[in-house]
Amino acid sequence: MDPFSVVAGEDDDAGEELAEGVGSLSTTTFRAFVVALLLAQAGLFAASLGLLLGWFRAQWLLGGALFAGGIAALMATVGIVRWHGRRDRPQEN
Repeated sequence: MDPFSVVAGEDDDAGEELAEGVGSLSTTTFRAFVVALLLAQAGLFAASLGLLLGWFRAQWLLGGALFAGGIAALMATVGIVRWHGRRDRPQEN
């Protein structure tokens, strides 16, 4: 049994709907999403690797630097998400 045959049979025009939805996004929104996604992935990886290096291999200098860099990347991700939320919210007077 092919598990993808069940998914493909449910909605054959899902790809077209996805392309239409992505095409309707503004360039700023799409770039902010991609940057936030990459920063979150890199931040989680660096912070996790930094903790592992520090704890298990006692390489606290390298591990601490990676952990700090990962936390900075995660904070930048939060900043991008908040900036984008404020940008799209209508101004209240």
